[in-house]
Amino acid sequence: MKTIDVKGKKCPMPLIETKKALKGLGDEESLKVILDSETSVINVTRFLKDNGITVEQRKKGNEFELIINKSGQIEELTGTDAYCETEKPADKSYIVVFAKDRIGEGDNELGLVLAGSFLNTIREYGNLPQKIIFLNSGINMVLKGAPALLHLSELEKKGVEIITCGTCLNYFEKTDQLAIGRITNMYEILESLLKAGKVINV
Repeated sequence: MKTIDVKGKKCPMPLIETKKALKGLGDEESLKVILDSETSVINVTRFLKDNGITVEQRKKGNEFELIINKSGQIEELTGTDAYCETEKPADKSYIVVFAKDRIGEGDNELGLVLAGSFLNTIREYGNLPQKIIFLNSGINMVLKGAPALLHLSELEKKGVEIITCGTCLNYFEKTDQLAIGRITNMYEILESLLKAGKVINV
């Protein structure tokens, strides 16, 4: 059995070397390809199957082995460029939910200070949230005269969507006091939470 080691090599090199090794195999000879990237395993396997070549996959620790058995003549293999699917970057999107107008339990004044500090830190942070959602007593942060308005205004200017629970505003009879963002419903809130890469509940 012929063996090629393509660990640590980026696409299209694993594909190119596998293709080259296959061409040099004798009739009924087998080939072992050793890889350490799951994405490369997927790409090489798909390439082989699309060309009618049977492949067996094994996993040993952090390494993968593809066992390819050559049977008869292998026709000219298709190109490799279309098979270079790279790893998708991690989803860094997130949503912040304020279900109350302060952070933590204990001293209320400190909790209000922490909420403002948290928003200011988000504003200076490189990766901004897609949305900030306000529920229950958290709606106090988006009402006229709220200390948090300055930070929220800056975040809104940078593209962060500020949305507030309409049911909560109605319950507390504060709808006419909303100073920033827009009113939403529970359907949109749920949809937003389900689509977000991460949800931070404050």
